[in-house]
Amino acid sequence: MINSLKKDWKTKILAICVAIIFWIYVFNVTNPLENKTIYNVPIEFKNGSYLDENGYKFKSTIISSIDITVRGRHEALEKVTANDFNISLDYSQVKSAESKKLIFSKPVCNKKDVSIVSYSPEAIDVQLTRYKESTFAVELKSNITMKPGYVLLSKSLLSESLPIRDEESLVDSIGSVVANIEVKDMDRDLTKQLQCTVYNKEGKEIKNLISVPTVTVKVEVAKEVPVFLVTKGRLAADYVETLRVIDPVKALITGPADTLAGIAEIKTEPVNIEKISGNFSDSVPLIVPESVKLVNTPKDITVNINVEKLVLRDIEVLNEDISILNAKNDGTLAYEIKTEKLTLQYKGRQADVDAIKLENLKPSVDVAGLAEGVHRLPLIITSPSQAKLMQQAHVEVKISKTPETPPAEKKE
Repeated sequence: MINSLKKDWKTKILAICVAIIFWIYVFNVTNPLENKTIYNVPIEFKNGSYLDENGYKFKSTIISSIDITVRGRHEALEKVTANDFNISLDYSQVKSAESKKLIFSKPVCNKKDVSIVSYSPEAIDVQLTRYKESTFAVELKSNITMKPGYVLLSKSLLSESLPIRDEESLVDSIGSVVANIEVKDMDRDLTKQLQCTVYNKEGKEIKNLISVPTVTVKVEVAKEVPVFLVTKGRLAADYVETLRVIDPVKALITGPADTLAGIAEIKTEPVNIEKISGNFSDSVPLIVPESVKLVNTPKDITVNINVEKLVLRDIEVLNEDISILNAKNDGTLAYEIKTEKLTLQYKGRQADVDAIKLENLKPSVDVAGLAEGVHRLPLIITSPSQAKLMQQAHVEVKISKTPETPPAEKKE
């Protein structure tokens, strides 16, 4: 009986071994160990701000995925996807612009029963450049022509310096930054954004900047118009204005362009000169239209008016001073000015009446077409322009026939 039991035990162990062997065989045939390559496994990039913070930038293209080969049972591998891996590229590996290679972290698979055999690439070759930011003064150059009657008040940059960020070698080569503005027939304020031109230290334009720097320029204009003095009233009798001086004689104004275009002058408040008999000085306000402002021009102008009393002067004219015009020259008529003398009275400024000379008056009478007899004729004179003759003068002219001369007797 004991022998029979021993024989059954051996049989059972043998059966179990055969079953295990058979199971292993079936398992390896239906679910074998194998390798599989997972393509385009995404890369996680770490410390992305590190490059900007330290002024680095890639000149070469950075790949965004790699390929990973894994090993495992067929059923397990069938479930593995590209999103089941963790692999990263740390930008803080960059230590200088001369860094040439960045290494990926060793990938980790989140699936059990799967091991990583290899991955490609394990590192990437890179080309780096270092960026630098410096601040440069901006020079404003202008070619501005003004519309007649307008003046340029100012031109300025809202920011007189600006930062430029680019490759370190390029930034270090910058010599100057210039903003150019050109405007023709300008008659209004202008605010404009300008692209700057960047030159190297040799004066050559740098054209391959990442971004062209821009600045905002502001140009202010004013219109120059004459100041017109407004007066009311009349001077005292026999007084005349000899000099009128205002300061300033022109005003600079700013305002809406359409408003300025319609303004030809700036007037003063009326100045009362009623019965002034002496020199006058005062300060007079300007009348400024609504929405218009004075620039570099006082609100009140200075007015000086000089006056002078008119004087009278009598000038005596003798008959021998008077010329006869258009007399017959055939000898048939004789002409005689009967008025022995007369007085011409002039009114004007002292200097003007003092300057009158008899020879400049050229007194004369016109006898054209007159027959014999006594005629009262107006005296013709060349009057000075700066003095006034108070009354027209007349003279009497006698015209008579010339006596006939008897014929001479013949001698025998």
